[in-house]
Amino acid sequence: VTYDLEKKITLASYQYPPKLKEVIQIGLDAKGLLSTVLKDEATRVKTLLASSLQFTNYNSRFQLLLHLEEIQMEVDIRRYDQTDMSMVQDNRNKRLLVLEVPGVAENRPSVLRGDHLFVTHAEERGRQNIIHYKGYVHAVELEKVKLGFSENLLNTFVDNMKFDVTFTFSRLPLMLQHRAVQLAVENNLKDVLFPSFSYGESILPPEKELRLFDRKLEMNHEQRTAVQQIVSGCSRPAPYLIFGPPGTGKTVTLVEAIKQVLVCIPTSRVLACAPSNSASDLLCQRLMKHIDKKDIYRMIALSRDFRLVPEEIKPCCNWDHKKQAYVYPSKAVLQQYRVVITTLVTAGRLVSANFPQGHFSHVFVDESGHAVETECIIGIAGILDVMDPSSNKNGGQLVLAGDPKQLGPILRSPLAIKHGLDVSLLERLMTENSLYQKPSGQYNPQFVTKLLHNYRSHSAILKTPNELFYDNELLEYADKMISHSYCKWEHLPKKDFPIIFHGVVGKDERESNSPSFFNINEIEMVLFYLKKLLSSQGKGGQGRISPKEIGVISPYRKQVDKLRKAITVVDPSLKGLNDIKDLKVGSVEEFQGQERSVIIISTVRSSVDYLQIDEDFSLGFLRNPKRFNVAATRAKALLIVVGNPIILSRDVNWYKFLGYCRQEGGYTGYPYEEENMEEEELIVQLGSLQLSIEPAGNPSGESEVQQQISPEWRNDM
Repeated sequence: VTYDLEKKITLASYQYPPKLKEVIQIGLDAKGLLSTVLKDEATRVKTLLASSLQFTNYNSRFQLLLHLEEIQMEVDIRRYDQTDMSMVQDNRNKRLLVLEVPGVAENRPSVLRGDHLFVTHAEERGRQNIIHYKGYVHAVELEKVKLGFSENLLNTFVDNMKFDVTFTFSRLPLMLQHRAVQLAVENNLKDVLFPSFSYGESILPPEKELRLFDRKLEMNHEQRTAVQQIVSGCSRPAPYLIFGPPGTGKTVTLVEAIKQVLVCIPTSRVLACAPSNSASDLLCQRLMKHIDKKDIYRMIALSRDFRLVPEEIKPCCNWDHKKQAYVYPSKAVLQQYRVVITTLVTAGRLVSANFPQGHFSHVFVDESGHAVETECIIGIAGILDVMDPSSNKNGGQLVLAGDPKQLGPILRSPLAIKHGLDVSLLERLMTENSLYQKPSGQYNPQFVTKLLHNYRSHSAILKTPNELFYDNELLEYADKMISHSYCKWEHLPKKDFPIIFHGVVGKDERESNSPSFFNINEIEMVLFYLKKLLSSQGKGGQGRISPKEIGVISPYRKQVDKLRKAITVVDPSLKGLNDIKDLKVGSVEEFQGQERSVIIISTVRSSVDYLQIDEDFSLGFLRNPKRFNVAATRAKALLIVVGNPIILSRDVNWYKFLGYCRQEGGYTGYPYEEENMEEEELIVQLGSLQLSIEPAGNPSGESEVQQQISPEWRNDM
């Protein structure tokens, strides 16, 4: 790798204090068990957690929350440790050893090039002073990882020697977040992060009419307003927010705004970021349509497999074809580009290089609701200078696009979640900052635009989320050829109402080796609908739907795994379909930002006893409005929900959705009547008696999030 990019600003390791881990393991309130030193630490932690976030405690509070998350990550990663694993020498390079790691293809665990893991000789297990060998990851191919070890191991190695394997996670994102919080305070970003005013100064002359690249935006008042306001810069130093509900075209709006900034402000330089590689690639693909390729640079992290980079952005990215490796050009070279596109984590490399003050006049963050605040500011602190009319007249504009009503980042530490680490910067500003409120029923367009045209879903599918989360302001603008394509489907309980709520009273089960829940009755019902969808020739010229147009969503990892297996391995009529692998089955988190013609949701939960776990740890669908919202807004033309109406009706959002389906004639299955609620309660109670309720407590300390959802480990750097 050619690394010419300077490293001027150091990146410390920001380790947590060992006493913090001790206090967390013993318990913050376990007074009798804590020594004096630990009692003081517990008091410090509790005081900080009880305080609300302000600029004065910005560094200390976020550092604590990040430490709490890391402590939980260390516990959760242990789930993947392996015993008695054999390694073999690589065929091509005898200095590398190959280890099979089940789950690595799904980032459970995430193992990236440049990461490391540890192995010990299996026969030494339990002995004193055993040697841990550190293996560096050179390549990851499907379920195999190629590792480089020191001579000490290689000299004694023979094929199929048995090892115990311990995994680690990359601390780089955590370190960059710690540094960003520190830099935010040192560079005094108070007016950006806790904005209370704007200078109201426009960069554009008042009569300037924008000529939009994407003419469709001219027909959409909100999109046009957002672009005009962003280019004018009138919100500065406060950030400009694009509030983009599902299917409203927020990325299109953001991309148009970037293009207009480049055209209308000749001195502008843009950093465009997103939390994930796929979202950053999309920004690059769309910007390439109207911006000269020589002005765009997509900087990709070393750990990313080049084979996963979309073809069309390869000419703009930092891959050197001759060297067959990534390159990181010097600051002087990067300064020549008008737009640099990175993930938020990789933006940390630009911070380390210490670009001249004000070099980047604008920072845009797409999907900003998916990132914790500390990650969002990696691309801001040390990059963006606060706008000042005398010294930084044309710079200092931050633009965040996202939807605070959809799921935020996935975290593991219950304490960090409880105390707000899961709140994105976008959500914090929209819920707590007066500039972004709508006291008169309207947002102030100088600071925020809410997009209202939904280009995705049939109006029936949009209706409940629209009323619950979007003040009933979203308007149906979907292409009716697609959104109405299932209105006459023969299996609808009611024609022209493309929602089916199929009531199933099943049973929550779990297996001895995994605490995650599944529900066999619901799996059978999902398969029933899939067969109907995939076998039927559509009426009125619509051909058979292709599996890639169907998504199956369930909140628990075990149900996802069992559904996937049933569809691709077990069911004789489905597994034989040649493109069945394209049918995506995943958690709600994995479907965020995606859409399908048809969505089938399996809600799983059938027992009242586990509702408290779900509520306490924000699992499943109940009492989790964001998860309900994301799941319910992915479908364009047909939404099928398979679930237990008695349990779901205990949640206000599901109750409303269920009532709507019954009123419109879309309910079928279990004969559920609200009038029989006493009887229903009895059934629920009886169902609970038959459950094998495990003893409470969780001796491993593993997070409930890990146990139930088992989210992917971060693989986007």
